[in-house]
Amino acid sequence: MKNKSILNTKASVPLFELAEVISGVFLKSSQTGDVLYIQLLDLASGNLEAASRVHYVPKLERYMIRPGDLLFAAKGASHLCQIFCHYVPAVPSTSLYIIRPVGNLVTAEYLCWYLNHPKMVAVVKASQMGTSTPMIHKPTIENLMIMVPDIATQRRIVEVDTLQRREEQLLKSLANKKAQLTSQILFNELIQQTTI
Repeated sequence: MKNKSILNTKASVPLFELAEVISGVFLKSSQTGDVLYIQLLDLASGNLEAASRVHYVPKLERYMIRPGDLLFAAKGASHLCQIFCHYVPAVPSTSLYIIRPVGNLVTAEYLCWYLNHPKMVAVVKASQMGTSTPMIHKPTIENLMIMVPDIATQRRIVEVDTLQRREEQLLKSLANKKAQLTSQILFNELIQQTTI
């Protein structure tokens, strides 16, 4: 009955009821390693090719990142969250948490959108510990309250957000092209005036 009520209402539930949170692991990197060792900078840049590497050992199996897992920044001033969409062997460093949705109450895309929402980012920042390198502890993440509408609503929210971000990209690209065109017209006019 509990699951049904969550699906039909916008109930708030702690993250640990929706996902498993796995801490990153501290490892020594190796140029000949066969597993990507993803750190916060790799996640922020989106360039996994630049990630360090480590050698696979069986104890790493628990930390292996699966496609569809969320990677959440545990340290630093920016608390970004991204969905891991790669089919490569990889483990997170201690600067990241794996958030792995369980069950069918929440989609990874919605959970990622929710954790990146400015209101949630503010909650996370208020919960940070430390000054030089602020950190959010695992129990704090596990107890974040997540509003969980039904799956159809989750998908609509993600779709609208995706369209809005695409619109922003297109408008930015259009503004850049307009600025280049205006600059070229002005330069051409200047050339004409000086060659008469």
